[in-house]
Amino acid sequence: MSLKWYNGFIGNLKDGAGELIKDEIKGLVNTAKDDAESFIKEQGEKLERYLDQLTNGLITKKQFEGYVFDMKSLTEMESLKMKVAAKARAQNLAEGIKKLIIDGLLTLI
Repeated sequence: MSLKWYNGFIGNLKDGAGELIKDEIKGLVNTAKDDAESFIKEQGEKLERYLDQLTNGLITKKQFEGYVFDMKSLTEMESLKMKVAAKARAQNLAEGIKKLIIDGLLTLI
């Protein structure tokens, strides 16, 4: 796992909210990337790539925000087609993106 975004960008968030959210985001990415369902795994890889790009200044906060909103919507739509167990994991990923990235990280940057 590339930890540039974790050690660099998110690692620089020093207040209490930043400290709490960085480990949660790391867990969200790792869980998604380790999932047996290929769609969920791909979404975890995308999220990590977007975090790396944001950290390295290759995309703006606005672009990052658009990408994660799209990921959340796509994951919610895809979860409708999945079997029950995979569907629950996809819904958890979508909720994690909303809670940790959209409602959490984007308010800190």
